[in-house]
Amino acid sequence: MAPSTDLKVVQDFLDAHPEVQVIITQWVDVCGVVRSRMTSRQSFLKVVSSGKGFNQSVIDMLTTTTAALHPDIFAHFCDSRGRIVPDVSTLRVAAHDASGIGNAAIVIGETDLYDMDPRTNLRRLVSQAEERHDIQFLVGFELEFCFLEKDSVAPLIAAGPALSGYGNASIMCRSTVWPVLNEIVVALAEADICLEQVIKEYGESQWEIALPPLPPIQSVDIYVYATEVIRNIAYKHGVVATFYPTPSVDDTSGQKSGQHIHVSATKGGDNGSDWNPDELLAGMLSHLPGVVAIGLPQVDSYQRVGAGKICTGGWVGWGDHHRDMPIRRIFKNHWEIRAIDGTSNPYAVVSAVIAAALDRKPLTIGNITKFNPSISDEERKDLGITKALPETLEAAIDELEADRVWAEAALGKEYLRWFLTLKRAEMEAVTKLDTIQRRKLMITHF
Repeated sequence: MAPSTDLKVVQDFLDAHPEVQVIITQWVDVCGVVRSRMTSRQSFLKVVSSGKGFNQSVIDMLTTTTAALHPDIFAHFCDSRGRIVPDVSTLRVAAHDASGIGNAAIVIGETDLYDMDPRTNLRRLVSQAEERHDIQFLVGFELEFCFLEKDSVAPLIAAGPALSGYGNASIMCRSTVWPVLNEIVVALAEADICLEQVIKEYGESQWEIALPPLPPIQSVDIYVYATEVIRNIAYKHGVVATFYPTPSVDDTSGQKSGQHIHVSATKGGDNGSDWNPDELLAGMLSHLPGVVAIGLPQVDSYQRVGAGKICTGGWVGWGDHHRDMPIRRIFKNHWEIRAIDGTSNPYAVVSAVIAAALDRKPLTIGNITKFNPSISDEERKDLGITKALPETLEAAIDELEADRVWAEAALGKEYLRWFLTLKRAEMEAVTKLDTIQRRKLMITHF
């Protein structure tokens, strides 16, 4: 189903929220950055009634995180413009904005530029799953993030008191970030997003918010909205919320944030009693090295990769309730995909996971039941665990290119082409920055 441009939906929303004077249309570009277009309520009504959306140029989708323009895009400055079409079914009030003004609303947009919009592609895959396979997916995100002092210089300082370790619920209620977390919970609830729980993660001032399971596009839409809410409320309270995987300069002991995705599948409403969900798991495993490039698209993302780190694990494999493997099976038709972080384009990475799952095949990799450092090479090989995860972005991109036929079908030919082009250029640029420069730059985006 195409994005909704129903003018009545907009008018009903504005009638229900007369305080809304500004509409912010948002989309996620190829490099995973949330881009925005702002307009007045009067102009937004005209845009929707026209059915054409906003004009869009190549730089709205194809700019690297360093703001460098790749030479390949210059030829397209003479092309006809694309369009950003707001999906008015996603309108939500942004009452808890960074300024405290409270007169804005946010809506998700789709682009028709060069047939490479990842949200449109995700809709295609969801329809394909239902029509060709009779499979329905639910997706839920776990948002891991850190609070930092807003004006801290090197090293970046966790907002205080800088709680470390798990389960500090009582201390949390007496910390600087308590009012931030409190307002985040309230703001999401007001937007009809019922988060499942807030968890203190291991790193200093590191937290996790679990969003509810929803159909894929709806799930990603509220993920994008929730990340904006979290960042805006943090800013209003004088701290920075970042989803960057390694905000700490100290790679050895600093916290490392992921963005784990829960995926469950039913076939004709059945959760696996009359069909074999292991075929979907096998599909995901078969394309996992390439999926890693989409899910971990920054050079710093690979600080999380490795056996024994209790992040992504280090091998292509899975385990029941195993938090040191890239795929943790929770039920026979429910998996947690762990080789993902907050720098990925969420529409693209969910597309990649679903497309991999739909490439169904027999499961030949066994269930690992030991903590990775405790398992011998022989035991691992007996389980069919023989391929290591890529440990650098360059290696992951090579894996994605090696799986190009699948990747083009999963992401779209043009999206894949530009992703590979921009990521190679971005990788070269960011590795020339020192650690502090690179992370401060990335924290502005993520």
